[in-house]
Amino acid sequence: MEAIFKKTEGDYLEATLEIDGQEIIAMDEFGGNDLSPGDIVNIELAVGLAYEDEEQNSMLDSNLDGEKKLESQRGWSYRAYGVVTSIEEEILIDVGLCELAAPFETTITGESIAFTITRLDAYAANK
Repeated sequence: MEAIFKKTEGDYLEATLEIDGQEIIAMDEFGGNDLSPGDIVNIELAVGLAYEDEEQNSMLDSNLDGEKKLESQRGWSYRAYGVVTSIEEEILIDVGLCELAAPFETTITGESIAFTITRLDAYAANK
């Protein structure tokens, strides 16, 4: 996905991007030091770390309306709201802005879920 580069604190530190009008802070794993503010960068977002103590029942009960969004908590931490779109090779969650690989197990596509991302990562996308 295309993002507008805003700034970075350095490799593997916080980077600020704009994707579809939403400001995203993520771990810089795309070489932000080589970019200037306003540059367009092709990236992929991924769950770097998920909150491990979250119970699956809580995740299922937290998105009864089937919302799809990433809600900033602080820095690169987010509450992700989405719908399970695939359970084939990996479990994918559509969070509106993109699809993220789920940090948990499920066997039901179409399931609405919410979970906490402790660290969101941004990688250079393979072209």
